[in-house]
Amino acid sequence: MKNIVIIMLACIAITSCQPTTTAPAAAPGYLNAGGERVNAYDGDPANLTLVDAYLDAHNAKDLEAIAAMNIDSTEMLGAFKVVDAQGNLIEGVDGHKNALAAWFEAENPQWNTYFAYSMKVDGQPGEWVITGHKLTRTVDGEETSSYDILDIYIEDGKIGGFWVYSRKDK
Repeated sequence: MKNIVIIMLACIAITSCQPTTTAPAAAPGYLNAGGERVNAYDGDPANLTLVDAYLDAHNAKDLEAIAAMNIDSTEMLGAFKVVDAQGNLIEGVDGHKNALAAWFEAENPQWNTYFAYSMKVDGQPGEWVITGHKLTRTVDGEETSSYDILDIYIEDGKIGGFWVYSRKDK
């Protein structure tokens, strides 16, 4: 009986020392870049704070604060750029500031964010925030709204550019 207990304890000790292998966890997301699927992971939560402050500055029509959060040039995108919902390209921090000043005057846009997610894509220098909001505008005294998604590129803690996708509210 004593030998059986010793053998059992020896077996337990030997098997508990064996290394266990587990497959690496799959990435929670991906980006299809040029036909290649690239892994995407959760990004830095500080990016969400930056984007919230950025949209707050837009709601406050604070052009100087907005410009201060933009970066002149990024490793990935080059000069700061915006592609709006109509496909128009706005380049440079000053170009963005001028376009916003005209838009703020003409339509008094207001953003109400309902989601934001920060992500890091393998092989890219910066990170992204994907955010959704309801955008309300007043044109000629009539209020209209849309639901927008922004893909915002962030590098070195500043906004490097973004793309706007929009769907008109009913």
